[in-house]
Amino acid sequence: MAGVVYTRKERCPELYLLAWDSEITVTNSDMSRCNSYRDILHCNKKPFYLKGREEDSSITDAYIIHSLNHVLKIRDLVTKNDTKLAKHPESADNEILNGDSFLDHGFTRPKVLILLPLRRIALRVVQRLIQLTPSAYKVNVDHIDRFLKEFGTQEVEDDEDELSQQTQGNSKAKKSSKPSDFLELFGGKRDEEDHFMFGIKFTRKSIKLYSDFYSSDVIVASPVRLIAVLIIDHADVIAMQNWSHVNTVVEQLNHIPSKQHGTDVMRIRPWYLDGYAKFYRQSIILGYYSNPDINALFNRHCSNYQGKVKLVCEYKGVLPKVILQVLQIYERFDVDSIADADDARFDYFVKKVFPKIKDSVQGGTMLFISSYFEFVRIRNFLKSQEASFCLLGEYTQPSDISRARLWFFEGRRKIMLYTERAHFYYRYKIRGIQNLIIYSLPERKEFYPEIVNMLDGSHNMSCTVLFSRFDQFRLERIVGTAPSKRMVTSEKGVFVFG
Repeated sequence: MAGVVYTRKERCPELYLLAWDSEITVTNSDMSRCNSYRDILHCNKKPFYLKGREEDSSITDAYIIHSLNHVLKIRDLVTKNDTKLAKHPESADNEILNGDSFLDHGFTRPKVLILLPLRRIALRVVQRLIQLTPSAYKVNVDHIDRFLKEFGTQEVEDDEDELSQQTQGNSKAKKSSKPSDFLELFGGKRDEEDHFMFGIKFTRKSIKLYSDFYSSDVIVASPVRLIAVLIIDHADVIAMQNWSHVNTVVEQLNHIPSKQHGTDVMRIRPWYLDGYAKFYRQSIILGYYSNPDINALFNRHCSNYQGKVKLVCEYKGVLPKVILQVLQIYERFDVDSIADADDARFDYFVKKVFPKIKDSVQGGTMLFISSYFEFVRIRNFLKSQEASFCLLGEYTQPSDISRARLWFFEGRRKIMLYTERAHFYYRYKIRGIQNLIIYSLPERKEFYPEIVNMLDGSHNMSCTVLFSRFDQFRLERIVGTAPSKRMVTSEKGVFVFG
């Protein structure tokens, strides 16, 4: 059924009237891209959680309306065909065999899979889906109380000021020190945020939440066999969790199932039986930014016969958000292939950067590392050098984190390793930094000024950033698109900002 859409004059006009409602901000371009049934990669979607930036709700409303249109259109078609066949049961088999009009089934009922990273985001999307559903289909919304109880927002406990209490003896309650985007994004319990999966079923007059998966029309899950529309929203946040789970899910889509789930095989569309379902699946991937993993998924696993659309943009950079007068020295290391980039970065650090740290008596050096694998590699190297260091990674135990932050602040450890994912999930403010080394640029551009501004209070502050030409995706988000192009192609290898 891919490629066929309603107009405002056809069977389901209420959905398209919604697109022109004054309270809905769907643009013609967003709606037309979704309705084209092409694969879409749009990684400049303005997220709701960033302060000072108006949310780009148009594309969200567009994919929800598009999903509703797809689900309700097929539901109406199946219902109409069921009625026709019920009136003439004796000729049903002949009519199915002799024409395409009754080929309205897939192997299973689910048609739309929406992958979302967090419960708070799932709450927003499902509430919006219910709002946009035509009133005739939502006389009742089953299990809405259970949904709001399980996905409703709760306050995040603030563990940031433990170090302040230890060093300053201040135990008074105070306003959370977490950034506003962190509080907006993680509105619930962190340890339960990214584990959920439930079905949504549309009947003649109701929406059923928590429906059985094989009888559902829409499945909402965090990183399903036959899916006609795949939507991955907030892909950048999912990338901070575990992108390999997304690859696993997408690789399992659109295969011929090993078990039969009550489907009338006489009404299955021929391209599903021929194993071509993946070419008829529309994939819509949305996020705040793109990265090599997201691009690879789009290039390798999105094979829609209608084609694909990739939206790109230019970045202004975030350097003006660094409020300190600190020189930020960008050092480029040369590497011939992306396969050798990690080794080249490590070799550059070992030969050019670490000797300066080792010979320094100052201490207060923080290494910001984007990848956990790089984190482990640097940790093992520092152990081999018997260096004085402490760790703050995404898997570090809370008691070890508190001890590490205190030791670093008091100068009992000269070096701290800090990962991007740890910053994403906890947003610690590290005190005692004198020398900041950004071993690998952060994926999320808003983290760069946050990390550099942690040098506040330092007397001899310095900031060194390592990069290669294969870091241009990250680099352009931080320094701007035009400067990043010059930095990766220039003959000189050192650039200074500040």
